[in-house]
Amino acid sequence: DALPTGAVVGTTSLRRRMQLLQQRPDLTVKDLRGNVNTRQRKLEEGQYDAIILAYIGLKRLDLLKDIPFVEKLSFMIPPMGQAALGIEIVSANDSIREIAMSLNDTESYLSTKLERDFVSKIGAGCSAPVAVNAVIYGDSMTIKAMLGYPDGTHIMEKVLTASVVNSDDLGLQLADMMISEGALEILSKAEELAFKDEMPQRL
Repeated sequence: DALPTGAVVGTTSLRRRMQLLQQRPDLTVKDLRGNVNTRQRKLEEGQYDAIILAYIGLKRLDLLKDIPFVEKLSFMIPPMGQAALGIEIVSANDSIREIAMSLNDTESYLSTKLERDFVSKIGAGCSAPVAVNAVIYGDSMTIKAMLGYPDGTHIMEKVLTASVVNSDDLGLQLADMMISEGALEILSKAEELAFKDEMPQRL
């Protein structure tokens, strides 16, 4: 909200672009490429008034001390599986499987599964302007999703909640609901608009 009208914001993510322009259609969003240091340098040089970077990546790189402002999750829905870690193993090796399963976090697994179910059902690629997040609050699971055009228009946003014990197919339910209301047509047009110049990166 502190950014002036017409401020230039850097991000290459269609998902972030969509959500940012939905809230602030007056902003100018420009592609931002390079590693974190390169992106910060471009900001310092005045090429952008602000840039958007993933919190978890900055935390892992111990760079949060250099960031003046951290937005709450409610400001921007993350992509499927944000901050989740997966382990790939040889399926026939029972001892390795046992070790891997000992590291499993049940709540993270369920949340990530629902997000993956949703994205798989609607057929969205990793670059598509699609945001989905499943979170457990006490005994309830809430999953919310948003999709639309990269320019912040034609937005569709839905939320479903169920008890954790009855939430196994909640991602599929949400996808079916949005598909019935035209989500696939919106995504098809969104990808046509986004990819007419160049293929974006998911960053």
